[in-house]
Amino acid sequence: MASQNSDSNDNLDYPEVAIDPVYATVTSNVSGFSTDSLDPSWMEDLGFSGGVIQFVYDEASGQKANAGLYVSVPEAADADDVATYMAKVWKKRTPNIILSLITSNRHYKHWKDQDLVHDFQTGIITAANTTEMWILTNGFDGGITKILGDAFKDEKQRRKIPSLTKMSMKFVNKQKQENLPKLTVIGVVPKSLLSYNSKIDSAVGPVNIQNKGQKPLSDKQELNSDHTHYIMMEGVTDLRELENFRIKLEERFLTPVGRPKRYRKITNLSDSVLNVGESVPDDLQIISSTCTPMVGLLVQGGPLEMDHVAELLKRNVPVVVMKGTGLAADLISFAYLELQERPHAEHIESYVKPELIKKLMKYFPAEFLEDEIARNRCRDKILECAQNAHQGEQKFLTILPTDGVSSDLKNLDKYLLLALFKSQALKRGRKFQEQFQCDLKLTLDWNRCDLAVSQIFQKYDWARIKITHELFDRALLKKGREEFVDLFLQRDAIQVHKYLNHRKLLYLFNNLENEEFFLKVCLDGALAKASFSAYPVDKDFVIGDDCDFNRLLYRVTYLQHLVSSYELSMNAVGSYVTDQEVAERRAINTLVFWAAITFNAELTKVLWKRTEDPMVMALIVSMIWNNLSKNWCRDLDTKRKVRESAIDFGKMAVKLLDLAYKDSSVIAINALGKKLPDFNDKTVIEIAHIARNKFFIAHTICQKWLDKRWNGKLQIRELELGPFKVADWLMLYLSVFLVFPMFLWITYDVKSDAKDESNLDDSDDEMPSDEAAMLQPSSLQGEKWQKRHSVKYQMRNMLSYGRQNLKVPVQMQFYYLYSAPITKFWISQLFYILYLTIFSLAVLFPSCGNLHMDFVVFGWTLLIWVELVRGVIAKKKKYQEINLFWAKMEIVVIGLFLLAFCLVRIVPHFVSYIDYMTTKFVMSMGLLYFYYRTLQVFLPISPVLGPMLINIRRMIKKDFLTWMRMFLIIMVSGGVTIHAVLYPNYPFTLQGIKMALTRAFFAMFITQIGDLEGNESCSDLYKNTSLSHCRATSPDIFGKNASSMTTDDVTSFDTCPYSSMGGYLVVMQYFVITKLVMITLLYALFSATTAKVRGESEEIWKFQKYSLIVDFEERLRLPPPFSFISYLCMMSASLYRCFHTCCTHCCRRPRGCCRCTCRKKKMRTEKDSSKLRVLKVRRTEDYNYWRNSIKDLMEMEEQEKADKERPKTQSKSIGVLMSQMEKQKHFNGKLTEQMARLERNITTCNLALEQIKHLLDKQQGQKNLTVAMKRAVVHVSSRQSPYPGTKIQRFPVFDKHVAWEVPYLGYDPVVYTCPVEEFVDAIQSLVDPDFLKISRSAEDKLLSREDIRTYQQPSALYNPMWNVAATLKINNAVVEINRASWITQNSTACRYSIDKTNLPLNPMGRTGIRGRGKLWRWGPNHSVLVVLSRWKEKYKQGGDESSERDYIVIEGKRVLEMIVIQRLDTGEFTLPGGNDYGNMSMYSALCKRFQQFVLDQETTAKENMSEQDMISFFSKYSVPGPSPNTGLTSGVIYKGYIDDPSNTDNAWREAEVWNLHYRGGSILDDIVKEKEKKWKEASSYTKLYGNQDMIVKEAALLHGAYY
Repeated sequence: MASQNSDSNDNLDYPEVAIDPVYATVTSNVSGFSTDSLDPSWMEDLGFSGGVIQFVYDEASGQKANAGLYVSVPEAADADDVATYMAKVWKKRTPNIILSLITSNRHYKHWKDQDLVHDFQTGIITAANTTEMWILTNGFDGGITKILGDAFKDEKQRRKIPSLTKMSMKFVNKQKQENLPKLTVIGVVPKSLLSYNSKIDSAVGPVNIQNKGQKPLSDKQELNSDHTHYIMMEGVTDLRELENFRIKLEERFLTPVGRPKRYRKITNLSDSVLNVGESVPDDLQIISSTCTPMVGLLVQGGPLEMDHVAELLKRNVPVVVMKGTGLAADLISFAYLELQERPHAEHIESYVKPELIKKLMKYFPAEFLEDEIARNRCRDKILECAQNAHQGEQKFLTILPTDGVSSDLKNLDKYLLLALFKSQALKRGRKFQEQFQCDLKLTLDWNRCDLAVSQIFQKYDWARIKITHELFDRALLKKGREEFVDLFLQRDAIQVHKYLNHRKLLYLFNNLENEEFFLKVCLDGALAKASFSAYPVDKDFVIGDDCDFNRLLYRVTYLQHLVSSYELSMNAVGSYVTDQEVAERRAINTLVFWAAITFNAELTKVLWKRTEDPMVMALIVSMIWNNLSKNWCRDLDTKRKVRESAIDFGKMAVKLLDLAYKDSSVIAINALGKKLPDFNDKTVIEIAHIARNKFFIAHTICQKWLDKRWNGKLQIRELELGPFKVADWLMLYLSVFLVFPMFLWITYDVKSDAKDESNLDDSDDEMPSDEAAMLQPSSLQGEKWQKRHSVKYQMRNMLSYGRQNLKVPVQMQFYYLYSAPITKFWISQLFYILYLTIFSLAVLFPSCGNLHMDFVVFGWTLLIWVELVRGVIAKKKKYQEINLFWAKMEIVVIGLFLLAFCLVRIVPHFVSYIDYMTTKFVMSMGLLYFYYRTLQVFLPISPVLGPMLINIRRMIKKDFLTWMRMFLIIMVSGGVTIHAVLYPNYPFTLQGIKMALTRAFFAMFITQIGDLEGNESCSDLYKNTSLSHCRATSPDIFGKNASSMTTDDVTSFDTCPYSSMGGYLVVMQYFVITKLVMITLLYALFSATTAKVRGESEEIWKFQKYSLIVDFEERLRLPPPFSFISYLCMMSASLYRCFHTCCTHCCRRPRGCCRCTCRKKKMRTEKDSSKLRVLKVRRTEDYNYWRNSIKDLMEMEEQEKADKERPKTQSKSIGVLMSQMEKQKHFNGKLTEQMARLERNITTCNLALEQIKHLLDKQQGQKNLTVAMKRAVVHVSSRQSPYPGTKIQRFPVFDKHVAWEVPYLGYDPVVYTCPVEEFVDAIQSLVDPDFLKISRSAEDKLLSREDIRTYQQPSALYNPMWNVAATLKINNAVVEINRASWITQNSTACRYSIDKTNLPLNPMGRTGIRGRGKLWRWGPNHSVLVVLSRWKEKYKQGGDESSERDYIVIEGKRVLEMIVIQRLDTGEFTLPGGNDYGNMSMYSALCKRFQQFVLDQETTAKENMSEQDMISFFSKYSVPGPSPNTGLTSGVIYKGYIDDPSNTDNAWREAEVWNLHYRGGSILDDIVKEKEKKWKEASSYTKLYGNQDMIVKEAALLHGAYY
């Protein structure tokens, strides 16, 4: 590699530079430039300058970060020259698709949603990793381009792999080092805008540059270091020129760059229309591409990007617009969607264009704020994009929403492909060939089978199109492309037998995308080969019947020659070994085996659905994976996955069987018993037994099939004799030994298969006898029941059975009877019982036994052994899959017993060399074995004892053996310690060891504690237990030392038990552990196993039933000891066959029987051909049936999967709904707020209109104030907002809702009561308290109504008296509180109403606010107002008062002047007045207020002034004189309700209005300070507080003054 690189770099200007390994070719991941090398000769010919840009972390250190290729092109460069440069210098080849990323760095809006950024990066990288794609960008390091560059940076880091050592390189397939396409990101940038422009121009060799980050206010840009190529345009400062060049470049890229793509021609089109147009010559098998698909992607963007999109649409290039990213993308999306919904010109002019103008001004104010022409041009460009989106049936603009829950940027490839397909028109001829394969390859690369179906195959759904073998290779080998395989097979797009030959099969094995399972499990494990040296496999792996592939399949299926490479290859070239249908079936089966061996579960399932024998194939696949996981899978995770897949396929086989059984039991029965030539002529149930699928064999229909096979051709009728039912075994015994009874209760099922099927199909038309009997009267039914259960009726019925049997030859009846497995079972059981009886008698015979009886037992046992040997040999030939290990062990055991029997029982009768007790033991052990053998041979067939024996076997194998291992430790330790403590001097002999262990073992059954107390006769011997005594008397291992004791003493001393506390402790702990712990533990283990196995013991028994039936099928008709007769018959048959074989040689001679034989062969050939035609028809029908069954099964699985995934789907849907609800809630909140605001505005408008109406009515005027007040049905000022001195808004009240009599359901006014503390200190004690607050406090304390009346009453004001005037004592002062109203209705005093809270109601109606407000009284608040007027003069007269005064006259009327006071709280002007607080008269209050606020004097007025006193008070300020035009005139002009802004629903103003007029002037001008502010003209221009202007107007009307 190093030498090659050095050689290739000799011709380069920059040989020392190596590109990032990510940019290496597919076949080399660790090389340098490889095929991306630079070619200086082409650079000189084209006149372009270029080289390598190296991005470094630090220019001083030169540490490299990344590298890329660049080329500088002049402003007038031709796009063809650039393409040639890329092909010749950069060695770039035509990609599968080009993506043009349209975005702007200048107009970039930061993405706040990081999940959206991540999804966008994931979608781009996913697309780039699955196909060869070029991505064109602006190349700058900012905005969306930087987001894209960061994604490729992360991908490059992920792709980097550690350098492989030389040792590992020997074993790694170089083609497997990197199978991802190269990353190609090309930036088209203006060279003059780069911050390091001069450095690139002056560089010689590689350019080392460092990105330092863009400055915010700088126009200079930096390159994104994660691009692979850069096209730099020189001399361009205007970005619009760069966009124009990029558009030309993209237009050039629509045609191939360098060598075009090549496709194999589709020659088997079923529709000739597709060849119309520029057809492909017949001799041209390879088609070169003429165009390259391109898709634009608009993300944000500015005005230039809108022009870019418009130009691409003009060139029929599809564009995907990411709606929701902002700026240009949102503008084009808005225009497109509006035009799609309402394309009318009126809508465009009235709504779309103005809205676009608003959005343009919002998004791009700097560009369009002062340039209306550019703005309108950009608007028209947007509309042009929307209008060019559709051209006929083609759609060139696709909107991808990203601002909602449905955004799916991770599947960006889907939308790119969808945009590409929707932009394509229907092609013909050569263009169809190119477009079809290019599009299909893209969908295959990006794994978009849904688009392949909807956008490719459905577009040409009238034609049957065949795909190339290369596409099918990619579908089979690429991970996750199972849906494409299913699509191709479903559409008949490929014939598998034409595709698959031995070379293709070898190619599939050697090009696995993930070969680890095949290497480790299959090659290393099953075939015991070294995977590194054996892979890639050679041709011997698949060629030949004994190839490694077949050997591997045999090891996991026990089926031979499943794959024939010769047949595959011959069928692929059209030389069919059998026929086309069989070739297709076997080719698909081979693909299933390949997928199963390489463990591609999803692909196996897809291929399995296309097989003609899906039930068998599911069993075989399950068996393959089960055996691989069980025997050769070492990795636990892999083992678990393989095991789970095996279980899934086993379940599918059971489900298919269940569907067939539910549909038709006849079809299911025929499927089970049909021999399959593709699988060694095995039946389905045999393969199920090989696969050890107990649930399959335990199925109801399989058990029926096994029962039928168990009975053979026999059909035993039920026989009832009165209340007794004759057992089947009794009828069989009678038939076997007496012969005649078989004609009475046994019939034979000897119908042909075809006739049997027809009869079974037609059996539904016949009415069952039970149903026919139900239609008869009950009396007749009773009579028939009595007749049916009578003996006479049973005998007649048996005779009818005999007449039916006459249809079957007698010899065949005997054959069927003695050949049935059930007959063999009962006969063998009977004779075996007889054998055990004779054997038992032989064992019980005293002494040495009886020689004749011993010979009988020996001979009978020998025949049993011979039969076992013959059965094992026969089953080994016919049933190779059956495990015969225990049968062989049984042969060995019985053989050893025969040898021992002969040596210890028979020979001693002639030569005495052994004692008869040994003989008895050997015979007893043999008898025990043959008795226990009954549990394995005869009892398992019982439906009751069979499952029970399975439980017992499981308990013994697992629980008892496990328990026994633990108990042995306790038994040995306990036996040794107990013996040592109780018998400390017992000799060390075998007898001692036996005594210790047997005591410990039998302690489980008996409790031996008698020796714990010792023995009184020998206890004295233990008086001396010192060490000296031990040394003197201790026995040796091989003898005894000398001692003073005699032999008898030593013997008694050895066997004497020793009683001690230690002995008690040792024995007690052993008994506790053994009897309380270990025995209880054993019971618990047995109980747990029984509970665990109980559910599946029946299935296991049903599964083992097959082996029992096979065992008795292979047995001879005559059991031992009569089996020798069968052997003689077999020998005679063999001799007959040999003789017949010799006779057949005459056919080879001239003359003789040749002619006859040839004629017979010809007739047999014709018969076989007709049978073959029938089999083909049946095969087709079976295939259609199983295909429909698979379809039903897949629907069931999809439904189960949907049900299983429903909680997740519902949870996800709920999450989406919750998110949408939150957004909708937020939107509804805004909408509600806007609606409320709109409603408030409407209410305000209505109120304003009403106020205008009232003002107009006021301007029209009334002649009399009293009449005006009485006629006024509504108050106006009392409903004005806000409430004076506050910001409180009144509840809106329209004129129609003012009256309390009119219902107002939504009326909910605000409550406001001014606190007492805010009033003047002098009157705080006279202000009514807050009754509402007092009432709420009392309710909170759960006080009664009576308690509320007395709750917190510091003064008499807390107990008001409504509608009356009362005198109260407050703070030791007498106060008069007048709560009676001055309002009169029909000359009657008004009594206001009291509401439910015991508060008065405003008699004039609602005001929009509750409470006392700023008034001092609940209810009416009395006051007096005075209009203190005079005639307005032109100038002040001097001299005496008799002189004539010059008054102002307007329209012939004099003008009044009046005294006003400016309010301190609102600043408005108001008439002088006085409030009735109760501590003084309101006239006194008026006079004091006048002195204080008008005259600025100290108050000298009395506290209890009357009306006359008030008149006298103001008269002193008049000019005295005798003239009638001098002096003061007074009078009350109104008394009643005042429409005041301070009024509320519970408090209102009432006033007594006086007019005091100075006819001849007054002296107030000399007294009043700032008289200009105090005297105001009485006209409509003077605005007074509340509705006091009406009062002034009334006064003016009384005097005939101008107003």
